[in-house]
Amino acid sequence: MMSMKYVIVLVIAIAAIAEGAEYTVGDDMGWMVPPTPDYYASWVSKYSFVENDTLVFNFEEGVHDITVLTKEDFDACNMKNPLFQSPKPGRVTVEASDTFYFTCSFGQHCANGQKFAIYFASAPLPPSPSPSASAATDQSLDTQRLKFVSRKMGN
Repeated sequence: MMSMKYVIVLVIAIAAIAEGAEYTVGDDMGWMVPPTPDYYASWVSKYSFVENDTLVFNFEEGVHDITVLTKEDFDACNMKNPLFQSPKPGRVTVEASDTFYFTCSFGQHCANGQKFAIYFASAPLPPSPSPSASAATDQSLDTQRLKFVSRKMGN
């Protein structure tokens, strides 16, 4: 049987470069145990996400986290082998076209609906920048960039 390993390249940047759209996870509610188990799935369904879009996770540090899992671990709320985990609120910019599985690893938060699967489509080719255009930055939150380098590697 072939074992699979997932590799994610994580680049932490202090300032975000305005490349894609920015979405606050859960809108005004933020990232918490939701009032209904389908809350975050409904939130995701309101938008169309593409590569280089940024998810902003707002939550109280020490009460929640940002955890990315494989589909199998996400479905089972298995937190033993996270692909990525951050204990701090912040931004996550996804630089790949793929489905990502976000949850919170605290207690029963995942089982109680604090999780969502999100598909990022390929980004359209950007227009040529104008010579006077400048990149917008916000240094109030760290930005974490996720990109799958290799999905499967055999033993």
